[in-house]
Amino acid sequence: MPTRRPRQHLTDIDIAKILGLGKAEIPQREIASLMNCSQKAVQHALATYTFETFQRRNPRREYHRKTTELEDSDIHQALIHNSFTPLHDITNIIGLPIEEHTIRRRRSETGLGSFVAAEKPGLSDKQVAARLQWALRYKDWTIEDWKKVIWSDESSVWIGVNPRREWVIRPPGERLNRKYVKKTFKGAHVKVMVWACFTGDRLGPLIVCDEGGIGANEYEDILYDGLFSLIDDLLQSPEDHDTIQVADENTFLFMQDNASCHKAKEVMEFLAENHVPVMEWPAQSPDLNPIENLWTDFKTRFHQRFVELFNHASKSLEARYRYGEVLQEVWYSQGMEIVDALIKSMPKRCAAVIEANGGWTKN
Repeated sequence: MPTRRPRQHLTDIDIAKILGLGKAEIPQREIASLMNCSQKAVQHALATYTFETFQRRNPRREYHRKTTELEDSDIHQALIHNSFTPLHDITNIIGLPIEEHTIRRRRSETGLGSFVAAEKPGLSDKQVAARLQWALRYKDWTIEDWKKVIWSDESSVWIGVNPRREWVIRPPGERLNRKYVKKTFKGAHVKVMVWACFTGDRLGPLIVCDEGGIGANEYEDILYDGLFSLIDDLLQSPEDHDTIQVADENTFLFMQDNASCHKAKEVMEFLAENHVPVMEWPAQSPDLNPIENLWTDFKTRFHQRFVELFNHASKSLEARYRYGEVLQEVWYSQGMEIVDALIKSMPKRCAAVIEANGGWTKN
């Protein structure tokens, strides 16, 4: 079989040959093979022209390039140094008598594109160094070591808001078919704050927080109801066992981020008085906390359950109480498979931070 030539426009002679082969009732696939072109090109030629009326086409119009090589270089440098600037503003910055679509063409010619910018927390030099130091400290930990960490975090759940963009496979013309429409809800500005924790072996409690934010006093209550109940389970001795476990860093290690209510003096004293060893955590490092990934899955599953149970979001106390029940139902119904996968990701997370020299990672 002849090798297909690179994509190019068919010449008048090519079209005449295709029309002749088509008139002889040669299958389109065979014509494409004989002409070393795509079947789509053959189909287009046969649909556009007829053998009897085919005439030579006028030569294609030649377009003169509006910019010189030097101007192209200036445009490229302007694009490089103004990454977050709209193209129409870059046109003004360059000061050349050209339009936005010319800038867009030059951008494509140089291999540049337009993408949604990645969002990452800002990092100071001190924070970068702390992240690297943390990763180096724990880079040799085993999966069994990581399983002893009690990971914790708060998160906001917006009721009635799907946390993920949804794509739908549907027939043409069925855009508004109820089957294919993504449902939204009035009054969706209802936020519920939750706190949760887990280890490599079990899920801890999910605490639905009161309205009005979390201060040091509220956080102590959360730790008492949530963290300590998990610790009691971890330290529970087997039946008919006389040994009493004492908590230390070999038993578990509590992870919390550097939110002001977490680092308050009274909270740290409260944890120390109750013999809870706390991991020193680098600031601005959600990519190192696996519970962040668990939140993503959790919120998606909660929204699916919300759509099944409710017609709209409500701010009433009764509705908020019911949302709390469903949030806890969804939390406890998730399997440990995702938790296991997240714990196993920790060595890779450390390696990624080290490779980035303390900077951002893809997590």
